[in-house]
Amino acid sequence: MHLARSAHRRGALVAAIAAALCLAAAFASGAAGAAGAAPGGRRSCKSGHSGRSCDRHPISSTTSVPTTTRPPRSTPTTTAPRPSTPTTTEPRRVDDGSLGDQATRIACTLLTTAQIAAQFGKPVGPATPTYPYCQWLVGANSFLALDVEPDTTFATATQYVDTLQTVTGLGSRAIIANNRYLYFTQGSTSYWLLWQTPGDFTSLNQPQLVALAHDVLDHDLPAPDLPPPPPGATGPPIYFAGDSTAAGPEWAWWAYHESSTTTRTLAEYQVASGFVVPGYFDWPKHLLAVVAERRPKLVIFMGSANDGQAIAADDAVQPVGSKLWDAYYSSTVGQTMAELVAEGCKVLWIGEPAMQDPQLSADMAVIDSIFAHQASLHPGVVFYNPGVVLNGPGGSYAGSLMINGQLTPVRLDGVHLNTAGSIVLADAIAPIVDRMLGIGATQHTRR
Repeated sequence: MHLARSAHRRGALVAAIAAALCLAAAFASGAAGAAGAAPGGRRSCKSGHSGRSCDRHPISSTTSVPTTTRPPRSTPTTTAPRPSTPTTTEPRRVDDGSLGDQATRIACTLLTTAQIAAQFGKPVGPATPTYPYCQWLVGANSFLALDVEPDTTFATATQYVDTLQTVTGLGSRAIIANNRYLYFTQGSTSYWLLWQTPGDFTSLNQPQLVALAHDVLDHDLPAPDLPPPPPGATGPPIYFAGDSTAAGPEWAWWAYHESSTTTRTLAEYQVASGFVVPGYFDWPKHLLAVVAERRPKLVIFMGSANDGQAIAADDAVQPVGSKLWDAYYSSTVGQTMAELVAEGCKVLWIGEPAMQDPQLSADMAVIDSIFAHQASLHPGVVFYNPGVVLNGPGGSYAGSLMINGQLTPVRLDGVHLNTAGSIVLADAIAPIVDRMLGIGATQHTRR
């Protein structure tokens, strides 16, 4: 495996990714399990994603890594498997990344590129609806996201997160939460802002986000009957998405390709997200929205570490691996793969390596087998099992691997990859991406 990097930059990124993913591991464990319906059976907001980080471990300089990061078992509001999806789908185009959601369209009217540039620099791309939020690409690799939740109280919008910092003088109430979102509310509408860039998992950017929040509140909300905006410019050619286990590999992959025109990548991770609880973060809809607007040639997805939890079906709790659980999960994953391929992109679906916790590892093996089977049913989708390069003998958990003749730690906490492990995975998928994109042997170079 290749671990070459300039000493100065590598040292900074090693420190950043180690500290950041330790924090991600610390608050990833409780997230998905707390998702579901708000009191009275009503979803917390239009997409339910204000529960995106249902963590109970606030970011702090003293946060320790738990010995396990197993998501707690829960019974989300799913009561039956989704209808099965044919393995082939007629070509079509969904050109509106809001997917018809008015709140997403409204979010795209509340900030200007000049306002964003004043806080985060140039260039700033156009407002792009990517349900459930509006997104602006900034610079070469970062993005700002704004979500609007009409008729949603602040308590409801923040019910699944912990307060890291209270912000005064902004709307009725405002906080920086432990998912690094700035939540704020005015009247009956709640909002959140997120800034994300590869390799930076801990910066809060509070002054910049607060300034933009004031800009948002200075705009009048338009009438909720906005037409879909015209399609924006396409690109980057690769979209790499997932949960917190994808954060490190995304950084390593981006570091390969930040200056490439053929493999330049937009990276996004959502802590503690997955497919079992779409009310927490609806990845199927969000992936479709991003593909509709950005038109990547390839989607890379890695995000199942939080899906090792039961569902409610047939008036009973269905554990991972049960017949109804497998049917639900297979249908959800298969439908997502079919929709992405129908939009004209290819998909590289990455599973999870063995985990230190035996039960979590067993659950990931079940999920990986479903991914592999569904990928085989959908031309244009390739499944990659990272255990090929990250597991020990017989598929066992490995905290360290021999790299360049030295025994090297590759995991942080029994779940997440550290810097070296992230680079191992990025190295492993590089030739697969080359084959899928038909671009031959590309030089993958980290600067």
